[in-house]
This record gives sequence, C-alpha cells and structure tokens, in this order.
Amino acid sequence: MNRTAVALILVLVIAGGCREAGTIVQTGAESVPASITARADVVSTGESAVVTLVLDVRGDVGKVGSFTGRLRFNPAALHYEGEVELSDGTLRASNPGAGVVRVAGASTVGVNVARLAVFHFTVINASAPRNVAFELDELHELSRINLQARLTSSVPAEQRP
Repeated sequence: MNRTAVALILVLVIAGGCREAGTIVQTGAESVPASITARADVVSTGESAVVTLVLDVRGDVGKVGSFTGRLRFNPAALHYEGEVELSDGTLRASNPGAGVVRVAGASTVGVNVARLAVFHFTVINASAPRNVAFELDELHELSRINLQARLTSSVPAEQRP
C-alpha cells in the first residue's frame, strides 16, 4: 500500500471514532429547581430589634416586581416602632396592627429580595425575636407571572446579636 492510502485509512478511522456516541461528554450543569423561601432576619441589641424581610431565591426565577405579606410577632414581647426607610426604588406600604404588620411593595426595576422591608421594634421580652414569622400572601415577577407556586414554607426567624 502506498502512503496516500494509509493516510486515507487513518483519517477515516479517526473520523469514525469521533462519531461514536459513547465518547461524547456533556459538561452542562444541572439546572436548580426554582424555589423561593420567605424569612425574617432579626438583629437584636437587647433593648431594640431590627427585623429584615428576606426572600431566598434559587433557580430560574425572574426579578420580583411586587409582593404582599405579613410579619407576625408577639405584641407582649415586641413593640412596633416603625418601618425603616430604604432608598432602593421600591414603593412600600405597611399597616401595623396587634401582633402583625401587613406590608406590600412594588418596583418597576425589581424588588431587592435581600431587603423586602425593614422594621424597628422595642424589645419587651428577650425571647421575642424567636417568635417572629414572615408569610407571603402574593408574589409576582416583573413580567406579572405569579410566583406563588414556587414558594416553599417560610423558615423561622434567624436571630443575630
């Protein structure tokens, strides 16, 4: 056999080997299922507490456009002082009552999920921060897609000194 024939056979063998399905390796990362968990982070100095409403967002979820929810607390343990103003472009409204603060927010560019809203309390009972819970009533993407189906259970308040 001449050199040209040998080279042609080698090229065909190599090309045929490259088409074998068993040698193809896919390196794409697996997609993370979309989930959203609401929580309240509490920072307490002993006499006062700051409660930040937070969303843990995982997977393919678009920007949050609006939300409504309730911050529940024990009024015998915490006294509501007011909402902490945030300058992040989100329009918020809060309505405090006995043991609950109703809160709503909306933004045309997306709500900051790390700080949906922040509230200030006076601590009456030191165990109070453990008795705080945040529940979402409504949650929508900027595109108006209802995100309720992606909500997981709320988690207990996280307390930090």
